[in-house]
Amino acid sequence: MKASAIVSGLALIAAATVDGQTGPIALRGVIFDSLRGQPLRDAVVSLAGRSEVITTDARGRFRFDSVGPGMHRIVAQHPVLDSIGLSGLATRTSVVDGSEIRLATPSFSTLWRLSCRGDVPKDSGIVYGTVRDVRGATVANAGVELTWADLGVDERHRLRQRHWRIETRSNAEGGYAVCGVPADLGLELHSGAGERETGRIALPVLTTRVQRHDLTLGAGAQQSARDLATVTGIVTDPASIPIGGARVIVDSLPEVRTHEDGSFTVQSVPTGTRRVEVLAVGAAPVDLAVDALPGQVTTIAVTARSATMLAPVETRADRNIRVLKTEFNERRRLGLGYLRDSTDILKYDQFLNVLRDVPSVVVQYRAPNLLITMPDPAGGRCAPRVMIDGAEAMFGHLIDLEPKEIAAVEVYARVSQVPQRYAVIGIQSQCGMILVWTKYGMRNR
Repeated sequence: MKASAIVSGLALIAAATVDGQTGPIALRGVIFDSLRGQPLRDAVVSLAGRSEVITTDARGRFRFDSVGPGMHRIVAQHPVLDSIGLSGLATRTSVVDGSEIRLATPSFSTLWRLSCRGDVPKDSGIVYGTVRDVRGATVANAGVELTWADLGVDERHRLRQRHWRIETRSNAEGGYAVCGVPADLGLELHSGAGERETGRIALPVLTTRVQRHDLTLGAGAQQSARDLATVTGIVTDPASIPIGGARVIVDSLPEVRTHEDGSFTVQSVPTGTRRVEVLAVGAAPVDLAVDALPGQVTTIAVTARSATMLAPVETRADRNIRVLKTEFNERRRLGLGYLRDSTDILKYDQFLNVLRDVPSVVVQYRAPNLLITMPDPAGGRCAPRVMIDGAEAMFGHLIDLEPKEIAAVEVYARVSQVPQRYAVIGIQSQCGMILVWTKYGMRNR
């Protein structure tokens, strides 16, 4: 796999066409995103030597009026181009009456043939980049590992989790390319060379089939306190209003909370590319990567967008659904399921980690999607029923729950363990159950 070939492919200068039309002297054009097969909307287009900039419309079109005849250089920029490692599209053209230019990104087929082997796939992508050390020097022969997990149905129609891994090494110039990665699943990227390594970086679902992710290897395990890094920043909502109390987690370091002004500071951060997670109530989780350099402060700005609102869980004080403490203790005494109270739950930084610790339970969370599976009677896996304070709920309702809010949790990984009072009359369940009791729901026990 030749990462340098991708860089060469992305550096292609788009071709221009000149169409001699009558009318006012104007330069018109269209920009096409060949990777996604659609016009490139909201691209910023400029002409060398002019301060005026134009934004492409929904059909990728732009127009400059009163352009003098002669040679002109046109440059287009867009976040999509940044994500694939291309700073912009550029070309030179001779402007005459009615000149029209067409710019396009290199197609996925072109990039695949430049850097990968085999036939061009229909549904997978390419992740590539350059591996460097903390001094900025490229690192040759560094190991690069990309992993992901998905769920599949076997020949007996059973749901099973599958784990995948692709490994490669950086070339002499530090470049790497991983071909054939899924474009619709969250990925995890890691690189290392000897004692130097990055954190395990979570990559979002690919918005384009080609994405660039440069990596910086840390200085190794033998780092003095003065060589460690600091990560600071501010967390706001889309309206730039600070978010206080948000949880900020850098790699495996203890979490910190944002202040009322949204600011935070994480000290003693290992150097290299590190994963930063920001979790706030009512906001979608934010997962990003930062380069932490020895003895330096890295400052980031995080915008936490509102989470997709799910149907509310209605909690009723009806005697038929209220959990009494004595009932919970009796079920725990019988030992049929995995039961934990608030004393145990408060030891976790995230409620989902409580479920991850349950034997035979698999939790897959790729924001904003959560999937939980348990063994089914046929030997495969199935999705359990969820109830919160006695009311039917969905997996999405579990995402924003914090350990301090939970009074108890009951997980029954086998159908035979589910308490009879929570079974649906007339329906033979094929999966287990998760029962969550908030402190509000149990306060009148």
